[in-house]
Amino acid sequence: MSHQFKISQIFNKILFFLIIFFPQESSSNECENIVNKQENPIFIAKYDLKKNKITFGTNVNIYRRIQSDVFEVPKYSFQIFACTAGIFKLKRDDRKETSLFSIIKDKIRSDTYHFNRTLKDRIEKVNTIFQNKSVKGDGCYHTTQTFKNGEKNNLEHKDLNCGALDRLSVQIDYQKKLKSGIYDTEYFVVDKGRERNYIFELVDAEVINTIFGETETIIVKRTIQGNKRSTLTWYAINHEFVPVKIEQYRKKTLKFTAYLTKYKIN
Repeated sequence: MSHQFKISQIFNKILFFLIIFFPQESSSNECENIVNKQENPIFIAKYDLKKNKITFGTNVNIYRRIQSDVFEVPKYSFQIFACTAGIFKLKRDDRKETSLFSIIKDKIRSDTYHFNRTLKDRIEKVNTIFQNKSVKGDGCYHTTQTFKNGEKNNLEHKDLNCGALDRLSVQIDYQKKLKSGIYDTEYFVVDKGRERNYIFELVDAEVINTIFGETETIIVKRTIQGNKRSTLTWYAINHEFVPVKIEQYRKKTLKFTAYLTKYKIN
């Protein structure tokens, strides 16, 4: 392992720590105010989560480039803050996810993923570190540490093609594919410590009313092999393919719908 590579790995860990822990006062306050706090993100998107026309949560998505002369390749972070809303704040369930990744020759490489869930009576954490270099030609081995109900567990994920993404970086990569005219594709994803095969499939096109007005969209279905959950996402064709509406299903039952309520792009 080269000296430069070791230095890069150390700075990855330091940078990941800073992104995760500063600032981190209150997830609820972050979800309410974070849109106005961010400076120069690539984009920031806010979603309202509704079930039976009642808003029960808010998501804020932030994608940004990390400015540093230390790294040999550009580094990026994608974060999602998810908070309960309205009367549902009484049942606290705030979540923060952070993906740190690089883009090399237009290809995304996951570096680290962190998930933190804060409930009224406990905290859950998931940390995944991606190894993007093959070990003796036997693929890559990614590692996950989970903390739930007071117990720690360590997991290892074998990745023959060294191309696994995390559950956030895969969203950025798929939007890049949409811009290139690629709609149907599959990914190997380490999803909060679970090995998943994501399948994306174009199913329809539709004009719907969004924060942009009448909006041309394509509808993409995402399924997870061997899983009962699926998602329909409406991507805005003329607005960088940002998701403007998301429906999540368990089997054929609609669980909730997310609507884009604010979007800022630089």
